[in-house]
Amino acid sequence: MTKVNTLSKLVLICGLATATLGAGSVLAKGGMHDKQGHSPARFLLSERGAEKLDLTDEQQTKLEAIFEAQKTQMKAIRGDDKEARKAMREAHKAKMDALLSAATFDENAAKELLNARHDKGEQFGLIKLKTQHQVLQVLNAEQKEKFAKMQKRMGKKHRKQRD
Repeated sequence: MTKVNTLSKLVLICGLATATLGAGSVLAKGGMHDKQGHSPARFLLSERGAEKLDLTDEQQTKLEAIFEAQKTQMKAIRGDDKEARKAMREAHKAKMDALLSAATFDENAAKELLNARHDKGEQFGLIKLKTQHQVLQVLNAEQKEKFAKMQKRMGKKHRKQRD
């Protein structure tokens, strides 16, 4: 084996490990949180959020239904059984370990492992985007503008706290 092949495989393995760890953290985080890890659902359904955005009772009811549907969809993908999820994570880790410790690198097996994780993450992302779209359809133009400004301020505030 040449040094280039060895180096290429090493880079691929590092990329595979990084992608797997990244996908795991995305899946572990769930889908109802924004980039800073805060739940827009929690804010929008709170009295404070309703007051700041001047939400009507009808809008609040619609938002509750939207977020409940999202929660149900996420739960259906994720599953209720914590032990089953733990077993799936351990099985994935075992496959990953077997892949990395094999004498030769099986690129097809690596792609299958990555695709399985990617597909699940994509499902969560689609549900999240669909929910965001539905929420914005409930808000009027003025409320959308206020909500966008609030999200921007909260993002800045939480970045400062993190730093």
